[in-house]
Amino acid sequence: MATPPGAGPAALRFAAAATWQVVRGRRVEHFPRVLEFLRSLRAAAPGLVRYRHHERLCMGLKAKSAWLLIQ
Repeated sequence: MATPPGAGPAALRFAAAATWQVVRGRRVEHFPRVLEFLRSLRAAAPGLVRYRHHERLCMGLKAKSAWLLIQ
């Protein structure tokens, strides 16, 4: 099966780099996008990140996102 256009390794690396910049810059308003990326990455490659690490990342990002909404 051929890879769809724009879904190759370069696109994944670009998305991962953009996600890292959001987290590193602590741009909380974009954390929901990071969560979506982590979920789609987990679905595409389940063995890439341990389940516990994935859940801890998601919980922390959700907590930060919720904290932003409260203020």
